[in-house]
Amino acid sequence: MEIVLLTFCLTSVIITSVIVALELRGEKTTPKQSFKGETSTTNFHGQQILSQDKQINEQLRNRVFETLDAQLNQLGYVAKEPQLQFINNTLNSEHTELEELTPNELQTTFTAILQARESSELAA
Repeated sequence: MEIVLLTFCLTSVIITSVIVALELRGEKTTPKQSFKGETSTTNFHGQQILSQDKQINEQLRNRVFETLDAQLNQLGYVAKEPQLQFINNTLNSEHTELEELTPNELQTTFTAILQARESSELAA
């Protein structure tokens, strides 16, 4: 009786180990799909990112850069080169494209734009 019980326990442990190993291997190789059929990926922290979220993030990023361009135009920096000079002087950096700016650099740039606008309004 003990041998049958021991055999049963060992068999169930082996089967469970094989199932867990196959599940882990399957999660690494196949992308998951949400209930809407959207393929998802994982971000740096291992969290799921849906393709729709990627599109929304890209749209928001584009809007931020459009707003930055509009704000710089209002300050008189219409061409790309003067815009980059203003940003590089503000950040003490050597960026060659607006899209290279990090979120912190964008925040600093928008703050500098507000300060420049306020100082020009006070001077007027």
